[in-house]
Amino acid sequence: MNKKDFSHVLELAVRWGDADVYGHINNVSFVRYVESGRVAYVDDVMNLSLVANMDAAWVLADIQCSFLQQVEYPCLLEVCTRVKKLGNKSITLETGLYRQGESEPVLSSVAVMVWFDFKGQKSANIPAEQRATISQYEKVLEEA
Repeated sequence: MNKKDFSHVLELAVRWGDADVYGHINNVSFVRYVESGRVAYVDDVMNLSLVANMDAAWVLADIQCSFLQQVEYPCLLEVCTRVKKLGNKSITLETGLYRQGESEPVLSSVAVMVWFDFKGQKSANIPAEQRATISQYEKVLEEA
């Protein structure tokens, strides 16, 4: 996982309350950092703010995290996110979490997000506008 391959970066400060009794950042906090990067990507890149009562939007279908290094408070993190694969109804997001200024990740994550029709309660094809925005933004993109 090379940091320069990522198209979107969100800086996050680790909070004191994110640490466990041993002074290490709790695993749940890492998942929240990845979530913050994912939401920022959708907002910044796709210009799609996630709000209640939407007719259709992205929903998280699967997430996997590999914890590679411990992180302690205080720390400034860079949440690096990119769409790795663009399917008909889903995207695969890759996230690397880095200490600011470092090139080795402290965490890697892969997640699948599905375009979801809330009225019909089922997955739907990704709208053409969303597909075009992702395709134009990403450096390297696998298409299904």
